[in-house]
Amino acid sequence: MYFSASIGKGFHIWRQRFPDGVPDQITTGPTEEGGIAFAPDGRSFVTSVGSSQSTLWIHDRRGERQVTAQGHPALPSFSADGNTLYYLSSFSSHNMVSGNGELWAANLTNGQVGRLLPGFRMSADGSRVVFVRRDDTGSSSIWLAGLDGARAPRQLTALDSITSFFSANGDVFFVGGEGFTKFLYRIKEDGSGLEKVTEDPVTLLYDVSPDGKWLAAWVGRAVVVYPAEGGAPVLICSACANRAPPDQPGVVTWSGDGKFLYLHDTQLRRTHGVPLRSGEAFRRSLLRDCHHQWSRPVGRERS
Repeated sequence: MYFSASIGKGFHIWRQRFPDGVPDQITTGPTEEGGIAFAPDGRSFVTSVGSSQSTLWIHDRRGERQVTAQGHPALPSFSADGNTLYYLSSFSSHNMVSGNGELWAANLTNGQVGRLLPGFRMSADGSRVVFVRRDDTGSSSIWLAGLDGARAPRQLTALDSITSFFSANGDVFFVGGEGFTKFLYRIKEDGSGLEKVTEDPVTLLYDVSPDGKWLAAWVGRAVVVYPAEGGAPVLICSACANRAPPDQPGVVTWSGDGKFLYLHDTQLRRTHGVPLRSGEAFRRSLLRDCHHQWSRPVGRERS
């Protein structure tokens, strides 16, 4: 049998004798191949060959400008002061589909771009970095590191994990567990105080509000917002949960300054911003505004 597969360096054509033969890679090179159509005599095949490129841009009061064109950047995240943009980058677009890449930082003041913690594939947030690291067995765990390179990265928990975020007080929230079913957890920076935030199975943690009081999560088919200190969750939508690709924001996210709650439609690739009052990351009466913004065909949008 012939198939297109990637082992971390892009998609290429492989073949394997059925049922238990050794896989053999038959195409190589900097391009990727996808799709196979065999000639009637079975002696040759046709495949599509090409390469992809992605760039990272920023839009602010000065207009739009390109930050980098190297690699395949994804999952950008601003520092708290807004002067640095962190993002993941990989030589392969396939790696970025799964959110894997090395952490880079772009200084938006002087334009300098550099790689941080080379060799670690991660998701980053803030001046420190908390990330999910996948080992050779396919298991993922939560790690913590400083961005100054003074201390080596250290593991916070060995629970098989998916996404992780800092809260305002330095605690780390993440989705993880020991089996197929995952839950929402909280853990302190020193690895102590591991506790389950909710008994509801959670598929993904989209974001934590800047004040650390609210957690937006994918539960069942719904998107809900949990109070971090306990209490009844607030339903945002009953059937809109989705895993956004790395080049799109999560379904529910907050702006870094806490002025907007963003609602993203992964199908239409459109994001609406719901204004928040000063010092207010979320309120239960905001639910009506969320439904209103979600159903509008146009609105305050960001790409």
